Amino acid sequence: MSEQETTPDLTGQDEITSAAEKTSLLKKFKKSSKRTKLIVAGVTSVVLVSGGVSAYAVYQSPDTVIAQAIVSLVTTSNPSFEMDFSGNTSGVDATLQMFTYSSDKGAALEMNIKGNLAGQDAGATLNVVADKTGDIYLNLANFSTLASALEQTGLAPNSMIQAYSSALTDKWVKVSETDLNQATASLGQTSSCLNKEAIAQVATDLQNSLRNNFFVKAKEELPQEDGNRVFPLTLDADKVKGFATSFRDSKGFAELAKCQPGLALSDASINSITQQAIDEAITKSGSSFKLYANAVSHNFAKLSIDINTGGQKINFTLKANGSHPEKVVIPSESETFTEFLTAMYSGFSAVGTY
Repeated sequence: MSEQETTPDLTGQDEITSAAEKTSLLKKFKKSSKRTKLIVAGVTSVVLVSGGVSAYAVYQSPDTVIAQAIVSLVTTSNPSFEMDFSGNTSGVDATLQMFTYSSDKGAALEMNIKGNLAGQDAGATLNVVADKTGDIYLNLANFSTLASALEQTGLAPNSMIQAYSSALTDKWVKVSETDLNQATASLGQTSSCLNKEAIAQVATDLQNSLRNNFFVKAKEELPQEDGNRVFPLTLDADKVKGFATSFRDSKGFAELAKCQPGLALSDASINSITQQAIDEAITKSGSSFKLYANAVSHNFAKLSIDINTGGQKINFTLKANGSHPEKVVIPSESETFTEFLTAMYSGFSAVGTY
């Protein structure tokens, strides 16, 4: 008889044995005392609960919440934001409020400028709409108070103020991609040293380097405000060095270096980044950074930056404003860029005889 004929067939034997062992253990557990069952159940519960608590603790940790909040900024569909600048410098109080909107059609920006100039309230609103083709539309509104202040203080000639007002107030001016390229060329400059592929490479490598070396971290956690967790921010020196090294060695950095031959990040400059140097620089600048994240979803709520140095106070706040694609409306009627330049030229010509 051959060896093949005498060798027993063990196919499925391991599975059968394993199943039998499991059945035997189950029978033993069923027959064990109530005290033993309680001990086993208790140990199992502790293992499951401790594992869940550990995972939850990581999920709720400040650095995890901060990372999730920042990621939510770029993953929200058609996000809109509110940006507020306020400050006092050289005796002038001013505020700048901007609203940005996005949709499948393009993007829109509303910029409201308010201030006190020589004791007189002044303000204006600039509206900008950009469509997917690259065309930009400009509109000026509420310009009268700013025009009056500029005129009374003599900061700008009346003829120039009137030229801007008549060219932009309550009218849309269309600046096409061709207009932009021609204007750039007239200044003796090229539109960009980087082509679209190079720009995409730079963006990709920056994202990858930041993802692998996320250097923003919490200094501490403050009491919640309006249902948001509040974190004063700083930078992690080791992560900053990792980010700089990673991006320096990327294809995207090489593309940038082609446009700026002197661009370089040496090992010495990267290694000079220390936690002490970062902390001292932030303290010396009189700056503070606070991130607000929803306590439940961890979505980004607000970023507040305060700068107080040399008698100058500046505050910048960035707020998430949900999704409002309906705010992006491409103007159906507009003047051409050529018509706008003609109006501006007339204003500048009048200035020459001012």
